[in-house]
Amino acid sequence: MKIFLVFLLCCGWVVSGNELLNANQTNNYVNLSSQSKYVQDNDFGIVDVLSLPDSSWSENKSDNLNLGYTSDHYWIKVQFTIPDVNQAYIIEIAYPVLDSLKLYLMKQDEVISYTKLGDKQTFSDRIIQHHNYLIPISQEISGPLELYIKVASSSALQVPLNLWSQQSFYETDQFNMLFLGIYFGLMSVMAIYNLLMYFSLKDKTFLYYVVYVSAIIAFYLSLSGLGFRYLWQDSLWWNDQSILFFLISAVLAGTLFIVRLLELRKNSQILYYGCVLIALVGVSLLFLSMYFSYSVMIRVIITYASIACIWGVITRTVRLFEGSHFSTYYSLAWNAALCGGIILAANKFNFLPSNWFTEHALTIGTSIEVACLSFAMAERINSERKKRFIAQAKSMSEIRKANQLLEVEVESRTRELQDAYDKLKHTSRIDELTQVFNRRSLNEALNTECLRAKRFGHSISLLMVDIDHFKKVNDTYGHQCGDKCLIQVASVLKGACTRAGDTVSRYGGEEFCILLPECNEHDALELGEIIRKRTQATAVRFDECAIKMTVSIGVTTGWGHDLEPHKLIKQADMALYFAKQHGRNQVSLGSTLDT
Repeated sequence: MKIFLVFLLCCGWVVSGNELLNANQTNNYVNLSSQSKYVQDNDFGIVDVLSLPDSSWSENKSDNLNLGYTSDHYWIKVQFTIPDVNQAYIIEIAYPVLDSLKLYLMKQDEVISYTKLGDKQTFSDRIIQHHNYLIPISQEISGPLELYIKVASSSALQVPLNLWSQQSFYETDQFNMLFLGIYFGLMSVMAIYNLLMYFSLKDKTFLYYVVYVSAIIAFYLSLSGLGFRYLWQDSLWWNDQSILFFLISAVLAGTLFIVRLLELRKNSQILYYGCVLIALVGVSLLFLSMYFSYSVMIRVIITYASIACIWGVITRTVRLFEGSHFSTYYSLAWNAALCGGIILAANKFNFLPSNWFTEHALTIGTSIEVACLSFAMAERINSERKKRFIAQAKSMSEIRKANQLLEVEVESRTRELQDAYDKLKHTSRIDELTQVFNRRSLNEALNTECLRAKRFGHSISLLMVDIDHFKKVNDTYGHQCGDKCLIQVASVLKGACTRAGDTVSRYGGEEFCILLPECNEHDALELGEIIRKRTQATAVRFDECAIKMTVSIGVTTGWGHDLEPHKLIKQADMALYFAKQHGRNQVSLGSTLDT
């Protein structure tokens, strides 16, 4: 609906074009904007800026450096420190519609990195291929640094600077892309569904709705920089014009949709002609946006969108008081988008804290809006059908309730029986302390896998694992500490055995056994080394003590028709004994003992 987009312009987008992708919901970055300073550029170069006294710089006192709409160039300065942790970092400018950025990263008055960015350059020129502007800092760089940025833009001039560790940035970016994927997926499903409804019913209301939702999707793609990243990397002109084009298109389609949904032509001539006038002005602006500069047109479109917003409120209110059934859905949709826009705007003006919800409030609101409007159109189709079936629904309601109660009762009883059975089965097969399989489960699995291996000619490997000096741990720290050690080792074994069919079991005392079907000797030996190293690298904390553990491991592999479970266990036990006799904390192969 056009009202949502208008409010986006007036409250959210004017101050931020990146409400979808900001990562403020995590605490893994440093906000550099809050500690930045700026000065208006008077054709300064980097040498001139470095010589400016501190009194020439103005301090930014908000979390986001926002200088509004201006044709001036600005220099921004921020000082920060990279800890000496041998880790790569990324500086993110989370506002993808800036025209020109020249960035100088300096250390002790020496330029160590120069980068030129902006949406007036092709996407392939960027150091890191991302919709936001990213500047990498290699892991060799540490200590106090200074960043100088010369920036200009025909859109709102704001520079949200964040410093990330490389790992934290990509982890958070994956989450944000998942959220966006869900959002765009939801919107696309709505568009496709209603397009099919249009082909089926030939009702233009559905067509206008499809165009409206598609325009919203395209508008968000343009505004967030995703369109530039994936669709039109080499088209700089269209990257600017797409924002204006899709915004006006959404207002036009939303206006026509409201006319059809609320039946304004039949019910209110004044409201109808008002919407027609808004649509005609929108068509004119659509053509004018191709000939005038972005900086001029964006101001005109904001005014146009504001008027359309006010007229939308009037239309909604009048039709709601006239008792229009569909105005209820329209009002719910408007209120959802309106609340999202207010929350986002309050966040951008620093009235609300910046977090995941406030950054994505508008996205959530528009999703609810689209769903409500879909319900409105579905209600329009089904209203007559519901009247015909209302009598039948009443007569069947009591029967349906009785069936539902019966189904709930049966489901509850079935679930109780299944839970009891699962608990009993679990207790009989799982070691209570370590939560791995017990010896009984091992014997069953070993017998089964030996029969299968003999039939198909597969190999089977068996690892016998024993905790070194476990008795000493029990005698020194007590059995509670010993239990923690057993649990820790069991956790290491389960974490190392990732193949389907691998069986980790407690063989007895401090001994564990791992059954590896279809596993050769080399892979079994490699797994044993992994377990040994992981165990050695972990420590169990007990009463403020860190207890280091090691394990000895015996490995054996068998195949052929003479493969027997007791022989495998005996060979693995002999290999384990050899490992313990020759220094512990090692992996021994049973095949080497035979030779």
